[in-house]
Amino acid sequence: MSKTAFVTGSTGFLGRHLCHQLVQADWQVTAMCRSIPENALKGVNYVQADLLDMRSLMAALPKHVDCLFHTAADTNTWNKNNTRQSQTNIHGTQNLLDAAKEKGLQKWLHVSSITTFGVDHHGMIELTEQAPMEGLNSWVNYVKTKSQAEQMVIQQATDLPAVVVNPTHIIGVDDQHNWIRLFKMLISDTLPTIPIGAGSFADVKDVARGCILAAEKGLVGEKYILGGSNLSFEQFIDQVADGFGITVSKRRKPQALIKVAAKIQSAIGYLSGNPPDLTPEALQIISDQYSCSSQKAKDELGYTIRPFDETLQDIKANLIERGILSA
Repeated sequence: MSKTAFVTGSTGFLGRHLCHQLVQADWQVTAMCRSIPENALKGVNYVQADLLDMRSLMAALPKHVDCLFHTAADTNTWNKNNTRQSQTNIHGTQNLLDAAKEKGLQKWLHVSSITTFGVDHHGMIELTEQAPMEGLNSWVNYVKTKSQAEQMVIQQATDLPAVVVNPTHIIGVDDQHNWIRLFKMLISDTLPTIPIGAGSFADVKDVARGCILAAEKGLVGEKYILGGSNLSFEQFIDQVADGFGITVSKRRKPQALIKVAAKIQSAIGYLSGNPPDLTPEALQIISDQYSCSSQKAKDELGYTIRPFDETLQDIKANLIERGILSA
């Protein structure tokens, strides 16, 4: 018999890819969303619910689901929206945990973030699953609330069998709101400065597959880093330029000046009501310098990482199809 899955955040970047791969793997998928998408995936049963509305969660969540995949999160990096974000990421997760235990779910796959290990490392650091959760003390609300949610899930793993995955920077096809902004700036050669940070860039298809592998093979109470290619932002930009066949001007501005600009943009956003292009929180995240190892996920789950140039070619074809990049 087919396994059954309940997916939150199903219309998001990762959630949509995850639903697609679950259907391909012959899972029966119930996908939670706040409104039914116009481009609904074939084979997915969409249900409307809100993480902050316990009644809607109880109505949407079927009994005896084999695995709940919790990908939903408020990824805001502007402190004006911190209250809403805390409600969604912390209280929403607790509501879902309570509903899942009430319905007798078999397993919980929690999609956390590499940022729960912190975003304020001094100098380059390699992250593994043994690194401390420095994100619990972060001043960046997204980082702090994702860390608190991850901790809640792990602490309750005895009542609801849970496995945690920590994806890194997720890139890939059909991105609508995430790294697409950077790609557009590179294509138009309007990137104001090269970020000083370094990180791990993972293909969304790899991460979605890693989530399924973790649900099937992951050990309860454990967490697994789902990473990709470890690159500095300058290396990332160089490879994108080569892969896309574009020219990118390497502008470099002092980090102190960028911090001031981020604070000014955030303040202007408060006055205008429009979200700023850059906030101090977003700058902190992209300025962090780390590499990571996905060896545990490879050894225990069979996680694999696509070559970075193959991911870029997929993104290039998708951007050409969408009219964002010239052929």
